[in-house]
Amino acid sequence: MIPVKLTLRNFMCYRDNLPSLSFDGIHVVCLCGDNGNGKSALVDAITWALWGKIRAKSDDELVHLGQREMEVKFEFAVGASQYRVIRKHVKPGLGLSGQTILELQVATEDSFKAITVSSMRETQQKIIQLLRMDYPTFINSALLRQGHADEFTIKQPRDRKKVLADILGLSYYDELEERAKIHVREK
Repeated sequence: MIPVKLTLRNFMCYRDNLPSLSFDGIHVVCLCGDNGNGKSALVDAITWALWGKIRAKSDDELVHLGQREMEVKFEFAVGASQYRVIRKHVKPGLGLSGQTILELQVATEDSFKAITVSSMRETQQKIIQLLRMDYPTFINSALLRQGHADEFTIKQPRDRKKVLADILGLSYYDELEERAKIHVREK
């Protein structure tokens, strides 16, 4: 996955009317600044958009103070295709329950076309398949979260094995093994 553009609206410390953060032409990034300036919030926005996971306890905590709703749009490339994930959340209020919406889009020649499936869970699975990575694999291979640098080393051996297998794409060999077994049975 190659980041392309990140757009935030009322997400954590970021308010409305912000310019999008374009990753065009950027190969290595270093975010630096004082504590509380929103460095981690940018990474949180990406993980929340892609996997709906973050360090906060609930999505309601992600909405900027005094606001009722927020939205993150994250565009990224996988192979030759470009995608956009839009995840929105509205806080509960006045007898209404909170609601999170997830949309997945693929770039066409002149715009984006929705490829969201029937449920949020199915759409989430589609995103994971596109990325070939779930959230635990991401945080144990590509991201060192604050206070969790040892997360991989303290995992049980079977969990470490799964993370490494996901990173290395070993499930492909499981598929090949299954196909070979079917082929042997047919013969």
